[in-house]
Amino acid sequence: MSTLAPAPSEGTGEDPFEVFSGVGPQLGLLLLLASVAVAVVWISRRRAAAHAAGNARRARPDWADPKWRATVERLRDGAPTPIAAARAGTVRVVATLVSAPTNLGGPAARERVWSNLHGAGPETAIAAEIVFAADDSGRCAIEQLEHARVIAPMAPAAARRGIQERDDRDRRRVALCLGDEVELIGTFAPDRAGSDSDPRALVYGTLGARGPLEIRVLSRPPASDDTTAARADEAATIDGADPT
Repeated sequence: MSTLAPAPSEGTGEDPFEVFSGVGPQLGLLLLLASVAVAVVWISRRRAAAHAAGNARRARPDWADPKWRATVERLRDGAPTPIAAARAGTVRVVATLVSAPTNLGGPAARERVWSNLHGAGPETAIAAEIVFAADDSGRCAIEQLEHARVIAPMAPAAARRGIQERDDRDRRRVALCLGDEVELIGTFAPDRAGSDSDPRALVYGTLGARGPLEIRVLSRPPASDDTTAARADEAATIDGADPT
């Protein structure tokens, strides 16, 4: 049985692959390295673009959007919505911060649930993972509190004792505390929970899980060892100025 041999090249008689003669396995390695280099450059550019986009979002949070500011002003012109009557969408609720599974420390029943340096942005805020607020109709949960726009007075003096900060004299902290009466403006997500016969003890949904969230302290019961807390009119916005 005869075997078929490749026909000789016609024309110039030169092998078209002669240019690669002597390269051998090095060619595959070069192609692989080139592909890896291209991939690295592409990934680096994507990460840089994502980082730049992230910085832009942090520089102008969603609660600074002019449309959101108009929504906030419109809601403030009307009466607050009772928690038990809230429906899916943007609402304004006036309630008291009543409990949190975890907190940032402080006097009993007046523990801090959110704290930030005066004038700092939300990227330096710390907060409890979840906080419950209540009005005369029921309760709601507040999530992602660390991303909220907060207007609050200084942290209670008792909560600051023992905190060692190099610039403590110059870097005052503002805080949200249990017992604070607050205005909450955000997107309400109905999620009823609880089986208590008293409807005021039930949880009717959450605020802050998506979209911007604004919290403003309306009043703070003064503690016997806290002379600062009584001055709620000295509230400080976390970004230092109202966004426009």
